[in-house]
Amino acid sequence: MTVTQAQLDDFHQFASEYIQNCDNDLTIDDLLIEWDSVRNRSEINSAIREGLTDINAGRTRPAADVVEDIRRRYNVAE
Repeated sequence: MTVTQAQLDDFHQFASEYIQNCDNDLTIDDLLIEWDSVRNRSEINSAIREGLTDINAGRTRPAADVVEDIRRRYNVAE
């Protein structure tokens, strides 16, 4: 995986703030794991908010229709 300058800058800011405000006893690997975890949580929370917005706006499909589409797409019998 290629690292961008923006990612490096983001990690540097995260690591600096984390060390100042939390646990400064972490290794660089521990900091990287924590940074990745925070980014993943943010992406997951964003997807959940988007889904809730869709639900509230009535953009939904019955589960049975979705299951049937998946069965057809992957040739799965009932």
